[in-house]
Amino acid sequence: MKRKNLILALFLLTVAFGCSKLDNYPAPNAGIIGTVIDSTTNAGIQTEAGNGFQISLIEFGYNPVIPINFFAKADGSFENTQLFADKYKVIPINGPFLAPDTLTVNIKGLTTVNFTVVPFMTVNASTPQVISNNVVVNYTLSKPARISYNIVNCMSMAAKVPAVSASVNDYNVSHNLSGYSYQQIAAMQFSDTLKNLPSGTFYVRVAGQTNNPQSKFNYSKVFTVTIP
Repeated sequence: MKRKNLILALFLLTVAFGCSKLDNYPAPNAGIIGTVIDSTTNAGIQTEAGNGFQISLIEFGYNPVIPINFFAKADGSFENTQLFADKYKVIPINGPFLAPDTLTVNIKGLTTVNFTVVPFMTVNASTPQVISNNVVVNYTLSKPARISYNIVNCMSMAAKVPAVSASVNDYNVSHNLSGYSYQQIAAMQFSDTLKNLPSGTFYVRVAGQTNNPQSKFNYSKVFTVTIP
C-alpha cells in the first residue's frame, strides 16, 4: 500500500512539474495595428464585419510556414495584439480590392502598418433623408480605370444593428445591373426609398458588387438615422 502511495505521489509530482514548465512559456509581447485605405476616398475601405477581408502574417524563420490570418473591421481598421516580436510578411487578403504589395515588417511592441488599395468599385452615397417613416438614399457608382470587373448589383439597406451589410439587414432595395454597360451605370443617379420603417434608430448604407471571383461587396460608410 505504501508503495502504491509513493508511486501515486511521484506521478502527481511529475504532472505538476510538467504543468509548471508549460506555464513558463513567454506570453505574446507584440502586436500590429493599422488601416487599409481606399485609394479613391483616402479613408478606411468600407467592407462588412466578419466577411470583409483578412490580414495575413507570415513570421520569418519557421518551416513549414503557417500564416496567421485574422479579420479586419468593417471600417478598414485592424488590430492583433497576440503576437511575438519578430520579422513578418504582412498583406491584406480576400477583400474587395486589388491585392497590394506584401510588406516586410519588424513587429516590436504595438507596431502601426497601413496599406493603400484600389477598390473594385466605389459607392458614393449622400446622407439619407428621413421622410415620415421612410428613408430615401441617393447615391452613384463608379470604379477605378484599372478594374476590369463589371458592376452587376447594388443595394441600399437598413438594419437595427451597426453591422449592417448585404447579408445583415432588415430592409433593402436592390438593382440588378448586369445588363448595363459601365458608362450607363456611371451616369445613373440612384434614389432608393426604404419604406415603412418603425420608430427607432436604424443604420443605413449602400453596397455595390462587381463580378469578382469571391463575390465581394464594396460599401458606403454607415449612416445613422432616427425614425420618429
